[in-house]
Amino acid sequence: MENQKTESEKQDKFLGMPVGKELSVEAFIHDIWNPQSEEIIQPKRFIGLGWGINLYAVAKKIGLM
Repeated sequence: MENQKTESEKQDKFLGMPVGKELSVEAFIHDIWNPQSEEIIQPKRFIGLGWGINLYAVAKKIGLM
């Protein structure tokens, strides 16, 4: 049995909330526009605490994409 964790399980947490620690343009863009995920609310990668809204998933669900 492989011991693989999902991205959200690997992420650091503070009081049960995900903590984003990357300071890059790519991490910021990933937080707001991630076509690899259909989750609307996803853990932050860019500097911050909590979750972010994936606008790509929102646009896809309402039929803009």
